[in-house]
Amino acid sequence: MITKINKLKNLGLVFADFTWSSDVPAFKSVNLIYGWNGSGKTTLTRLFDYLSTPAEMDFDFELEDSDGTRFHPTDKFPRPIRVFNQEYVRKNVRVLESTANTISITLGEQNKELVAQIEKDERALSGDPTNPDDPGKVRELQGYTQKRQRKEKGNDDAFSDIARTIGAAVAGSGVASRNYRRPDAERDFESFALPAVLSEKDLDARTRTLKQDVLQPINILEIPLITIDERDVPLVDLISECQNEGERVCATTVEAELVERLQQNSDIAEWVEKGRRIHAEHKSTTCEYCGNTITEERLSQLAHHFSEADQKLKARIEALLENLRHGYAAIDKVVAHDPARLYGELRAEFETKVKEFSEAKEQLLSEISEFAKTLQNKKGRTGEAVSLNVVLNLSAMTHAIDSVNEIAKAHNTKTQDFQKHKEQAVRDIKAHYLSTIYDDVKRRRAEIKELDGDLERRAKEISDIRERIASARAKVSSEHKACDQINGALCTFLGHAELHFEPDIEPVEDDKGGKTEAVVGYRIMRSNQPAVYLSEGEKTAIAFVYFVVHLADGQFPKDAGIVVIDDPISSFDSNSLYQSFSFLKNAVAGCCQVFVLTHNFDFLKLLLNWRRYFRGDTGYFAIRNYFVGDARRANIAEMDKELREYDSEYQYLFKRLKEMRVEQDGTLMRAYPVPNVARKVWDTFLMFRVPNSDNPYRKMELLKDEGFDKQKLDAIYKFTNDQSHMTGGGFDPALVPETKKVLDELFEMMEQIAPDHFAVLDKATS
Repeated sequence: MITKINKLKNLGLVFADFTWSSDVPAFKSVNLIYGWNGSGKTTLTRLFDYLSTPAEMDFDFELEDSDGTRFHPTDKFPRPIRVFNQEYVRKNVRVLESTANTISITLGEQNKELVAQIEKDERALSGDPTNPDDPGKVRELQGYTQKRQRKEKGNDDAFSDIARTIGAAVAGSGVASRNYRRPDAERDFESFALPAVLSEKDLDARTRTLKQDVLQPINILEIPLITIDERDVPLVDLISECQNEGERVCATTVEAELVERLQQNSDIAEWVEKGRRIHAEHKSTTCEYCGNTITEERLSQLAHHFSEADQKLKARIEALLENLRHGYAAIDKVVAHDPARLYGELRAEFETKVKEFSEAKEQLLSEISEFAKTLQNKKGRTGEAVSLNVVLNLSAMTHAIDSVNEIAKAHNTKTQDFQKHKEQAVRDIKAHYLSTIYDDVKRRRAEIKELDGDLERRAKEISDIRERIASARAKVSSEHKACDQINGALCTFLGHAELHFEPDIEPVEDDKGGKTEAVVGYRIMRSNQPAVYLSEGEKTAIAFVYFVVHLADGQFPKDAGIVVIDDPISSFDSNSLYQSFSFLKNAVAGCCQVFVLTHNFDFLKLLLNWRRYFRGDTGYFAIRNYFVGDARRANIAEMDKELREYDSEYQYLFKRLKEMRVEQDGTLMRAYPVPNVARKVWDTFLMFRVPNSDNPYRKMELLKDEGFDKQKLDAIYKFTNDQSHMTGGGFDPALVPETKKVLDELFEMMEQIAPDHFAVLDKATS
């Protein structure tokens, strides 16, 4: 049997560097180990789990047996071991499926041939512990399964990462948000025609689309119809007519007696011509300008110069000029919109087109002005042909207007279908980012598909072997009897038969390839219905009863085996305490070696009373914590004499708290374990002093009526409540001075409020 754990390396946090102390006695046949919650009991059982079923491990150890033989991770441990801990509960009572593993009870003479076959098949599954090259089919399958899981995780991580990227890219679009998650990315990956990577420019354009708000539509540039002589004339027709008429009037000449000065000065000619009309209208006999009489000769000369043909030609020119003025005004009123009114991705191009339009417009207006100047000159030179060197070109401006309007229409279309544009932008962005992982995802999926075939084949091999084992065991055991034993024990344990097991029977192949029925597991029932929900107490009770019955399944040689039981009453009520103890005591009878670990003082007292008359065959140990710097460590020490002798945990903890009060030396190592002990003492004192069902806070409030300092009571409550729980943060240096202060106040409070009670406790623990 195991006598010492010489060393442990990297077994959790607390057994990172453990060595067996020379002053600690060796393990005995029955070993009772006491330790507070979190001290390292369950961590220690991981060592026994490994010895029970070797698997991959990340810690090192050295054990020593009664013969002085030492065992390391590479050595095969010779004794069978069974361990009851929370891992056992998890593996054997699966609440969601309401099932537990099969227990077989071997009855009568076992068929040696079948047993040999079972052992051979089990080696095929679990491997040969003496041959590192034969890990067994189960571990091989686990290796391939883990490889597949890594590839699945690779895809999961890729989709998770890209989902975060997409979520951030499309956030606030109104189409998608940061709630975009991996399942959404996987769904979209299947729906897009991938790959579809966008250029940097296109991606930026889609991103800007999502950030935009809907804008108002803008008007299309149009040159209105020009009303001439009560008819609406399109500008293109007006320009064409003006061009043609201008060419005609410039080429037209009028025969007249020309006055040289008027011929040479068109402005004077225009002024004189207008003066003649004014004199005629007012019947003036003298010059309205100088007051002198105009001679008949001068009047005759002017009449010949300004003939009727001349007047008609000038009237045509004036009419043409008027049309040009209408056209000029209409063109001048055509103004493009401010680019700021357009969507961001259209503004740059719109500004370019507006500039081209403005240049074409100014060019046309300049041409019209030059055209008009030529006509004005013609009015003073009606007697000669004038060259018209200006061609009114409307095409450049109309082309520029069309270009501006094309962008304006795109803006208006986007406004009309704004949501559709955003949705398309989101689809494009999703497709872009999903395309970046396309090759890797497809490659891993192909590899997973290949692995699936291999896994299916290996799983089928394992399934066939397990069915063969189950079929063989069915011939040498009685699962029904095991089920009856469990149900009987569970009824005794719980005090009722509400929870019970029913065999789960399935057809399996026998050794000849035929079909037979075998129990492959048990259904956990509540009355006549599957027990879908189990309380923690029920779950632990079922697991412990199962474990106890399992010890007698004929597969575990108790006289050569080691049994390890970790806190079988962690979730039980006080009524189950004695049943748990009774089951444990009877279950381990006849075992080669037993380890029982507990944090429950009442359960420990039952164990101590049981072993009172077997002291020479019983080891008493405690797991204690200490600190190396800020790192918590654990060691295995001999159990305190007080633990074995005190009648209550309250009495023992009161003594420890007195010792801790003296031990405070200003270091975190001495202060750190105090809150847990102080809380238990505080809670027990409250239960004694305020015996009602209120919570600790309400009880503390009632103590304030007994005259003790209210601030000190609040400090005691806060210290014992806050500091005895995990905070998730680092060590708080303020704990050191606070510990000394609160310890003094806690003893002061107990002595002042309950002096007799305090005096008895103090004397009993001196």
